[in-house]
Amino acid sequence: MRLCKTFLIPMAGAILLSTGACTSAQPTTNKNQYLHLNKVIDKLERNRLVTGIWLSNLHPSMAIGLARFNGCPTYEESLTKPMIDFILVDMEHEPFDVARLRNFLLACNSRRETHIKGNLQPNCSVLVRIPQDADGPVGWMVKQVLDLGAHGVIVPHVRNAREAEKVVKACRYMQPKDSKVAEPQGTRGGGPRLCSYLWGLSSRQYVRRADVWPLNPKGDLMAIMMIEDQEGVRNIDEILSVRGVGGVMFGPFDYSFAVGHGGNQRHPEVTEALEKVKQACDRHNVPLIGFAGPDNIAVKLKQDYKMLLIGQDFDLGGKAVKVLKYIKEHPA
Repeated sequence: MRLCKTFLIPMAGAILLSTGACTSAQPTTNKNQYLHLNKVIDKLERNRLVTGIWLSNLHPSMAIGLARFNGCPTYEESLTKPMIDFILVDMEHEPFDVARLRNFLLACNSRRETHIKGNLQPNCSVLVRIPQDADGPVGWMVKQVLDLGAHGVIVPHVRNAREAEKVVKACRYMQPKDSKVAEPQGTRGGGPRLCSYLWGLSSRQYVRRADVWPLNPKGDLMAIMMIEDQEGVRNIDEILSVRGVGGVMFGPFDYSFAVGHGGNQRHPEVTEALEKVKQACDRHNVPLIGFAGPDNIAVKLKQDYKMLLIGQDFDLGGKAVKVLKYIKEHPA
């Protein structure tokens, strides 16, 4: 039997509905099934909708608030219950402060969550958007972020396949000689002390798992490309053909400037580019991260988005709560 009480917690000025104070039996899982430690990948492989929020505030209390917001689901419940499955940490337009990110990720490490869930998969995967565009030296930023324990990176302004491959390489360690997925060869330097600790693994176990998905079917890292330029839209098919691209984001604000309509994200040239990117992602079976609120969640679900950003930490209106309520009331 599972006993819960419902309570309200404040987070970022909003009142968020949460379930907590639960006791539960350990989950029963298929021991023959591979368990991804990146929840986003686990849900995508099961063809389940993945929802997340945009995060700028890296105070440890925010990590605690997010854990309480999600409650204490069992493993099976965590795959079906509408909740915050991932956090997009914005370090492009916020300070690239890896010390703050380190402390935040340490605070995300909930022992109670692990106990209730019965495995090492966190309820929230953490994806970090770095400030360096793809045409520059992304490797050191990717390494810093992943070495702190993030589950993936989002790189701005990817314009062609060469830049996409450079991002994928930056996420990968150099592969052993007998690797079945040796290419593209990784360039990430080795130093998995903190990330392996946060993932609950030995360094050797972490190195085996810390590879890009879906290039490596057992990988737990996501290399996500931002398409924000006309060149990126023109080259979208070749970008998506790069082995190791795990997801895409379209940046409507930057793209509106690229086509001469600065700030007008609803201009037909912007929406047409988004549609072209979405169609390409569907053809290549690569998830496109969309933006959804209470006013358009029904449309996004109809368009078969697999990953949706449904709110942000500075949203005082509780949009994420409303979207999750809608998803719960309209199951796929």
